[in-house]
Amino acid sequence: MTLSTSTLSTASDPLPVGEYVTDAARNASYVITAFDERSQANSRLRTYEAISSDGSARFLLHEGLAPLDLAGAITLSEQLQQKPTPHVARLLPMFEMGWFDRVVRYYVPEVVAPDLMSVAWLNQQSKRQWEAWFEQLVEGLDALHQCGVALGLANEDVVMHHIGVNADGAHWRNLGTLVLLEDNPDAAYADVRALCAALAHTRLVEARSHVRYALRRATDPHEQISAAVLLGGLRRAKADAAHHGDGLEAELGYATSTGMVRAENEDSVCAIEITPGPSSDGTPRRKPVLLAVADGMGGVEAGEVASEIAIRTLVEAAQQLFASGEKRSPAEINSWVLHTVKDINDRIVAEGSRRGNQMGSTLAFALVVDDKAYLGNVGDSRIYLWRSQEDGPLVRLSKDHSLVQSLIDAGVLRDEDRYAHPERSLIYRSLGDPKTGISDAYEPVRLQPGDWLMVCSDGLWEMVRDAAMRDVLAFSANAQIACDRLVDLANANGGEDNIAVAIGRFL
Repeated sequence: MTLSTSTLSTASDPLPVGEYVTDAARNASYVITAFDERSQANSRLRTYEAISSDGSARFLLHEGLAPLDLAGAITLSEQLQQKPTPHVARLLPMFEMGWFDRVVRYYVPEVVAPDLMSVAWLNQQSKRQWEAWFEQLVEGLDALHQCGVALGLANEDVVMHHIGVNADGAHWRNLGTLVLLEDNPDAAYADVRALCAALAHTRLVEARSHVRYALRRATDPHEQISAAVLLGGLRRAKADAAHHGDGLEAELGYATSTGMVRAENEDSVCAIEITPGPSSDGTPRRKPVLLAVADGMGGVEAGEVASEIAIRTLVEAAQQLFASGEKRSPAEINSWVLHTVKDINDRIVAEGSRRGNQMGSTLAFALVVDDKAYLGNVGDSRIYLWRSQEDGPLVRLSKDHSLVQSLIDAGVLRDEDRYAHPERSLIYRSLGDPKTGISDAYEPVRLQPGDWLMVCSDGLWEMVRDAAMRDVLAFSANAQIACDRLVDLANANGGEDNIAVAIGRFL
């Protein structure tokens, strides 16, 4: 141990500029060039800027009054001796130095890489460069967390202080305040949230949709996203984009309920992936997704039969469409939508005639192929889209075939009047009617990661307003939870009709 003749006046003083700090074991000396103002003068943990005694290298010198003050940095430096950590500054082994009155302080040197970072320089970089930095920083966080330490980022304001950027990419620096995950496991999730919140204000707002979605999801206070999960999602999305273009993965859910008033449930619902046949060139393809709701009309043994025929025939037709394994063009799928709705209508008409009763059903569905949703609708069941990455409103994609909707279109009623109008249940187009059982022709809707697609009967949307449905989606961890919560909310609001909902959350 070396005793110094330092000009320190008390045991708690920060080191002055020009002071020498010596690592006797490694025969290395550091000259203090500045005191990091973020380190409080009365703190037990401080950081100094320093250079080697020969002036050939720059360092951050992290100082503690006891080894426990530097526990996180010591843990990481020990790990780094065994395995280099990507996108993380290099920490050297801890050493101690004695000062006057045999006061001992402890130090962990951090090697300083020459950074290029400045606000002007960063703003000039491309969005793809920012995407690469984002992935590197998440990889660095994951490596830190695997070493059992975290940066302890409490909020987004301190994030940039810990980020360096140079010709080798982005990396984490200023590592003196690392915390041990065994003492604070939630610090790992806080790191991810703070990083994503800080970078959400950069050029990543222009990044590809899967990156924007990852940013938004990771900042959600209701979710605990680890660096490993976030990194895996970014890499999978990038790999999927390279192999499958813009194809999306789907997380599905559905639910239905009789409601609080009706005795029988005449709604039918499905949310399924369709397994295509093998392609001729052996190229793997995403499974198409079908979301559908049918609201039966005509009473017991009529409405429920009609809605069941609608869903069953729709599923069979979709399976047949992709049975060959060949890729279907948008024109083919658009044509399939219209012809399939007509075929379903014909079958319900025939079954009603055979049974001698007038049965009918609404039908709303979305067939998602690659990154496009093809829509069909007859009646007043609805299709909605919510872009979670844009945090916008719930958008209705379909148009009700109802008297009230006609009055709204004509300017006679306001949109909010639909919920109290005495004829709100009167529809002028339905399956089971030889003349009106046809679907409107819709343009395909292009989806992107983070989108929620929802199909529901009027038993849901009449009981739960659009804004409230959007809030349920925003605070649900997955599609099935959202479906269950929406049905519960519709029942809590009165449940005046049967309720059916199918949701696809696209990743």
